[in-house]
Amino acid sequence: MNWVKDNRLLLLFAAVVLTTLGTVGIGIVGVVATLGALLGGGAVVQTFATFLLGTLLLVGVDIVLSVALVRALARRASVPKNQRVAGGLGRLESIIPPLASLGLSDVFAPPEPTVEERHEALTRRYVEGELSEAEYERELQALLGEGERTETELLDDDIATDLSRPTATDTEYEPARE
Repeated sequence: MNWVKDNRLLLLFAAVVLTTLGTVGIGIVGVVATLGALLGGGAVVQTFATFLLGTLLLVGVDIVLSVALVRALARRASVPKNQRVAGGLGRLESIIPPLASLGLSDVFAPPEPTVEERHEALTRRYVEGELSEAEYERELQALLGEGERTETELLDDDIATDLSRPTATDTEYEPARE
């Protein structure tokens, strides 16, 4: 299973190539067989329908495999992060709701800076003289308060999750209903 996962792109590419060649081959054989039935007086409709059905089936499989290949390549691609592009895609997703299922605005959005990164940037601005000491203290308190609030919210969420789970004693000793 690991080999298949490691070689997924190669396998998808090979499958697309083989189904495409198979589709073209069945199409050519179908045209030749239909012309032969036409000229020889055979069952033209049955011959044509058989090869058309086979060709359409392979075209469908080829499309599915091609979409899977493109999707796998897109996931593997390194996408540059840009807030302007992410904002434009977000507006486009709000106008055209089916696009929201793709999540393109999230793909192009740069990651949110961590509290530590924002603290470093704030300190750099203070050292460079962009902020006064009072402004630095005020923004630092807001930043540290936000970081503490986030940790407290996470702790509260963990406690609420633990309390909502049934324990073994809740299910083991239920009284028997008659």
